[in-house]
Amino acid sequence: TMTGLTAATMALVTVVPRLTRRVPPSLAAVAAVTLATRILHLPATTLVDLAGPAAFAGGVGVLPALSPTFAVLALAPWSFVCTVAPYAATMAVVGIVESLLTMQLVDGLADDGTRGSTRQECVGQGLGNLASGLLGGQGGCALIGQSLINVQSGGTSRLSGMAMAAFLALGLVFGAPLLGGVPVASLVGVMLLVCRSTFAWSSLRLWGKVPRVDLFVVALVSLVTVCRDLAQAVGAGVVVSALAFAWEQSKRIRADVAVGGDGRKTYALRGPLF
Repeated sequence: TMTGLTAATMALVTVVPRLTRRVPPSLAAVAAVTLATRILHLPATTLVDLAGPAAFAGGVGVLPALSPTFAVLALAPWSFVCTVAPYAATMAVVGIVESLLTMQLVDGLADDGTRGSTRQECVGQGLGNLASGLLGGQGGCALIGQSLINVQSGGTSRLSGMAMAAFLALGLVFGAPLLGGVPVASLVGVMLLVCRSTFAWSSLRLWGKVPRVDLFVVALVSLVTVCRDLAQAVGAGVVVSALAFAWEQSKRIRADVAVGGDGRKTYALRGPLF
């Protein structure tokens, strides 16, 4: 069932644009597969099965409420700050990296001659995460999958991102039970197509044409991201790249030898110093 629903979603996402451009293909595919699952009573795992009924209870009660967070922060002991700081820094780094990578991808897909502002992206994301934390929510960042689906559906302006956020909020409040019935397989099919679209297939032609260290860094970051997380992957990639750079620069050091009249030799080093 999982394989069939995933394949059906992928097929519908491909076919829908050929029939009509008025409906986003991903939305039409997920809705069709969800409806078919309900009508045929297929044994498919849904979102509510994974997250639990409480996650899709819906209603105004799911909205965050103002809490005495400011007072808690004012009275927080130093040990609390020391405990939270590493996790906050890690989340900030991961969020910034993924958001900027997503912005670079969207700029390339839109290809309208404009480029997003990295400064606005970082400041806006920081303010949003700060407000979310003060309301008891979780931090977040730009998502490559959602952004790609948005662009492929015709949304390339700031308004499209704001509309996505607004509809997501409305869906969690007023349409949560309906969203909870979406089969996981349909979302898997959409994400597989996203992976196919975001993967740089042309990079495979670079095999053997770029330094082996660069290929190793690409493989290392990919592996660590899958096995651990993006923060550790970025750290590992930076460390290996820095060591490789230092090794290559060290090969450029040379020594000029001068012999004095008393037989003493003077060595003058040329090149970078480590």
